[in-house]
Amino acid sequence: MDKILEKFLRKRKHAIKGPEKYKNIFEDNIVRITYYIEHGKTQGEEFFNERLPFAPWEKLNIELSGQCKIYENIAQASLVKNSVLGAEHLSYYLNYGYYELAIAHIKQKRCFIRFGVENEGVISPGSVFQLATAVLLHQHDYAGHFYKLFQAGYMKHWVNRSKSHIGDFIILLFDKVKGSNTLKPIVDDFAYQAILDNWDSTDLTKVTAYLNQLCDDQVAQVASPPSKMFFEFDNMNWQFTPYAALMLLTLRAQHDLENPDFEHPGFGNVTSLLLTQPVAPQKDEVLEQLVAKLHEQGFDEKMLLA
Repeated sequence: MDKILEKFLRKRKHAIKGPEKYKNIFEDNIVRITYYIEHGKTQGEEFFNERLPFAPWEKLNIELSGQCKIYENIAQASLVKNSVLGAEHLSYYLNYGYYELAIAHIKQKRCFIRFGVENEGVISPGSVFQLATAVLLHQHDYAGHFYKLFQAGYMKHWVNRSKSHIGDFIILLFDKVKGSNTLKPIVDDFAYQAILDNWDSTDLTKVTAYLNQLCDDQVAQVASPPSKMFFEFDNMNWQFTPYAALMLLTLRAQHDLENPDFEHPGFGNVTSLLLTQPVAPQKDEVLEQLVAKLHEQGFDEKMLLA
């Protein structure tokens, strides 16, 4: 583990430069979003379907995901540099992610109507971290909307999952604690069944072992080469925030369960990162204008997701 941890910590130092790495993506996305605001459609090819015509907003993709990446990178750089969650930037990430996943969910529903088949493997594996972020920021409505996507599509293989089980754990933990408790792992030898079964344990030694397992696995997967296919952890914005461990601690705290003072060599004191008050999702000026355009076009996320 020592060599793996050393490699992880070397990579972690580079996260401080993450926002700079994504600066060009951010600027390009602003251009794309501005085009949509001005023209009511994305740039590029348009698609047609006689059974159910495509709405212009169904083509929004990189415009939203790119903004998610930059805000999450800024928050993660703050975490690495200052050992605090960048709650404000995570709140911007959460709101862009809300519209990204709302559109993805609606497109999945419409795919079956249009073509009579399920569209497998098209939801980003990183989308699970948006669910985790909603929990961390104590935004129950947002978490509930994200959960609907996974409730409908996890067992239908909508999510493009890697060999990691961490994404499965985040979905299944929410289902167990806050959801319908009906989802089952879609992978053999699911790595975290014991944690799901004992998420509310009062044995802090056992809880500490679970947290170590989640964090050790994330460290190993971040340090692994791309050939190992832990590709959600190939992206810098998802590598150095212990989302799964933080989600477990947050859900326990929300149920008035005692948490251990947990420290990990890869992430520092994880318990100290917990937020005790809700952090309201924020829209930047560009997203405000984009949402106004979507509503002008008849887009109603709450009705479409009902």
